[in-house]
Amino acid sequence: MEVKTGVLRNHLSKYLKRVRQSGNPIVVLDRNVPIAEIRPYRDSSSQRPADTWDSRLQFEQEFGELTEDFELPERTTSADKQTNPLD
Repeated sequence: MEVKTGVLRNHLSKYLKRVRQSGNPIVVLDRNVPIAEIRPYRDSSSQRPADTWDSRLQFEQEFGELTEDFELPERTTSADKQTNPLD
């Protein structure tokens, strides 16, 4: 979402509430040129997501919605790993 500086000035609390509720950033425009971004505050002590779904939500907020379902490859242990023939 984009908002011009004059509109933002007159309705700041409305836009801050929108950022808080949606988690999506707002780009601030001055004469139709992006000059700033308002985004939700993230506490540096809690950067790690609580679980996989929180991680996916955080990813989608930063990069957009995931459009394809996918499965993670099976995790291998050191006993399952193949050796490099050049070693």
